[in-house]
Amino acid sequence: MKLTTITKTGTGRSSVCAVDDFQTPFNIGIGAALTGTATFNIEYSFDDPMADGYTAAGATWYIASGFSGVSASTGGSFTVPCKALSINITANTGTVTATIIQAGPV
Repeated sequence: MKLTTITKTGTGRSSVCAVDDFQTPFNIGIGAALTGTATFNIEYSFDDPMADGYTAAGATWYIASGFSGVSASTGGSFTVPCKALSINITANTGTVTATIIQAGPV
C-alpha cells in the first residue's frame, strides 16, 4: 500500500482508507496531525470497503488502541489485521489529517 492521507474537519467520520489484510506481518504506521481543537479516534473495521453495497455508516467500527479520545497530534503503529481505517472526530471543529503507510511489497 502506498502512503495514503485522509482528512476530516468537524465532527463525524472521514473517508475510509482500505488496507491490505493479507500482508504478513500486518503493520501500519499512522501519524495524525491536528489543526485547531478537536477530540478524535482512529478507528478500524473488519467490513470490506471494496464489497458491493458497503457504506462506512453501515460498517462496525472499533477504536484503535492508543488512538482513543485524542486531542493533540499523535502517531503510532497498528498491528490488528483489518479491512479499513478512518478518523472519527467526536467533539469540536478542528481538522485531523492522518497519514497512513502499510508495510509490505511495493
